Amino acid sequence: MNGRGGVVTFFIFLLLSIIILLQILSMVQSDRFYEGLNRLDEIFESFGSMRRFSRASGTPSTLDKKYTGNEGDWLIWGFGVEPKTLNQFSAENDIYSRWITVPYIFEPLLVYDFDDLTMKPWLAEGCEISDDGLEYTFHLRNDVYFSDGVPVTADDVIFTYETAVNPEVDAANIANLFIDVEKAVKVNKGVVKFFMKRRYFKALENLCFWDFGILPKHIYEFSEAEEFNKRVSDPVGSGPFVFEKWETGREVVLRRNENYWGVKPKLKKIIYKFIPNSIGRVQALRSHEVDIAIPEPEQFADLINDDEFNKEFRCLSYWNPGVPFFYIGWNQDTAFFSDRRVRLAMTHIINREQIVSKLLKGLGRTITGPFFINGPQNDPNIEPWPYDLNRARELLDETGWIDSDEDGLRDKKGVPFRFKFMYSSDNALYRRLATLLKDEAAKVGIEVIPEPYEWSVVINRITDREFESMVMGWGGDVLEDFYQIFHSSQIGSGGSNYVGFRNKQADDIMEEVRQTLDEGKRNELCHKLHRIFYEEQPYTFLFTRPTFRLVDKRFKNVNIYKLGPKYWEWYVPKEQQRYK
Repeated sequence: MNGRGGVVTFFIFLLLSIIILLQILSMVQSDRFYEGLNRLDEIFESFGSMRRFSRASGTPSTLDKKYTGNEGDWLIWGFGVEPKTLNQFSAENDIYSRWITVPYIFEPLLVYDFDDLTMKPWLAEGCEISDDGLEYTFHLRNDVYFSDGVPVTADDVIFTYETAVNPEVDAANIANLFIDVEKAVKVNKGVVKFFMKRRYFKALENLCFWDFGILPKHIYEFSEAEEFNKRVSDPVGSGPFVFEKWETGREVVLRRNENYWGVKPKLKKIIYKFIPNSIGRVQALRSHEVDIAIPEPEQFADLINDDEFNKEFRCLSYWNPGVPFFYIGWNQDTAFFSDRRVRLAMTHIINREQIVSKLLKGLGRTITGPFFINGPQNDPNIEPWPYDLNRARELLDETGWIDSDEDGLRDKKGVPFRFKFMYSSDNALYRRLATLLKDEAAKVGIEVIPEPYEWSVVINRITDREFESMVMGWGGDVLEDFYQIFHSSQIGSGGSNYVGFRNKQADDIMEEVRQTLDEGKRNELCHKLHRIFYEEQPYTFLFTRPTFRLVDKRFKNVNIYKLGPKYWEWYVPKEQQRYK
C-alpha cells in the first residue's frame, strides 16, 4: 500500500511538474509575442522604415481614453474669415474651411500623433505597406460609424478617393495629391488596397486622407459632378461634432455628436462667429462674446504684457510644423516679373528685418525659402537677401527697366513700371505691408498701386491667376512637398503654382524628392531646392511667425503639443460654464 502510494505520488508530482513547465513555456511565448508587437510599434514609430502597423488587441490607445473634466458649455471662436465652402473636395476649400470641419466633422483613416508626429490608427486600425512601397492596404475598424449611424466601410473610402480624382469635380488641386496612385481596390467591406504607379514619400499621409477625412457615400453620392460641386454646406462625417447651421455672414455652429463612435468631447458646441476686424475680435473676447480669437502680431505683443488682460485670458504662442510662411508672389506671366533679376530687385527693396521688428513687434523671423525653419528640409546656412536699394537699382538697370523719359518712373518698351499689389483688406498687417512696399518701390522709380479686396475675392483672383502681385501665407505640414506650389505642371487648371514659376532643374528635383523615401537623401535634395528658390525668387519670402491664440481662462486642459492644441480635449468646470 505504501509502495503504491509512493508511485502514485511520484507520477502526480511528475504531472504537476510538466504542467508547470508548459505554463512557463507558454508565458515565455506570450512575452515573446508581445515583444514582437512592441517591436512592430517601434518599427512604426520610425516611420521611414515602416512596412506594417496596427493597433494590437487589448493594447490601450488614445481611442480608449476618457477626456478629463466636466461636461457642458460651448467654445465660441472669433473667426476672422468666413469660408466660401465647407466642402473639402472643392477648389474653393481653404484653411478656414478645414479648421471648421477636420477632424470635428470629417475624420481620416490615420492621424498624426500630436506628441511624436508619427501616424497612428484612427478609422483604420492598421495598414500594410509592401516592401517596394507600391501597395498600401488599409484595414478599417469594425466599430466606426458616421453621425447618422451608418457604418464606415471600404465603399466610403473608395468613393472618397474616386471623388477626389474625378476630373469633373472642381478639386484639381486635391486630385494632384493622388497623381501617383494607379487605382484603389475594395478587397472586402473592411479592407481597401491602393496601388501606386511610383513611390511617394507622402503616400501614406495622402491615402489616409489626413487633410480631408472620409466622406459617407450614401450622403454624397452623385450622378452628375455639378451636383457635388454645388454642395457647399451641410457637411456629414464620422467625427465628434455634427453640423447644426450656417448663418451666412454671422456664424457656423457645430454640436456634439451624441452617437459618436469614439470618446466624446466634454464641450457641447463649437461656434465660429465671423468678425473680420481684428480689433473687433479682441473686443468681443474682452466682453466674453467669444472665447478664443486669433490676434494680429502687434495686438498679441501688447496683450501679453497687459496684466489686467492676463488675469482672464491666456496668451498662447507656439511653433509647430503647421505655422505659415508669408510671401509676396510675383506673377511671372506679366511684363514686370518674368526676369529673376527684377524679382530679386523687388526683394532687395523690402526691409524684412524692419517688418519683423516693427510690424510683428519682434514676434517672427525672416526666411529665405518655404521650408519650416525648425525642420530638417530647411537649409539654415542660406542668408536672407539684404535690404539694398542700390543693388535693386543696378538689377533694374541691367534688365532694361530705366527712366527713359525722366518722369521719375522706370519704363521699358513704352510700358511704365506700374503694377498692382493685391491683398486681403481684412488683414491689418497686409495693409501696412502695402504701404511699406509702395513707399520703398517709389525710391527706385516703381509705382505700386494697392489693390485691397475681401478675402473671398482675393482667393478667386489668385486661383484664376488674375493678379500682378499679391501677399499671402501658406500653412506648413509635417512632411513638406512643394510640387503643388512650384512645379511647372501646376500652373493653371486648378494647380497652386499661381505665380507661374517655371524652372526645369527645380521640377526635376521636386519629382525626385517625391520618390525618395530615405529621409536623409530627401533632405539633401530639399536643400538644393531651397537654394534654387533663393536664387530665382518666385516669391519674396518675407517671414514666418509662431501661432497666436487668445483664450478665456475658464477653459482647462489647454495643452500645447508639437502639433499645437487639441481643442476637443478642453473643458470648463461646472461653476464657470456659461451655456447650456
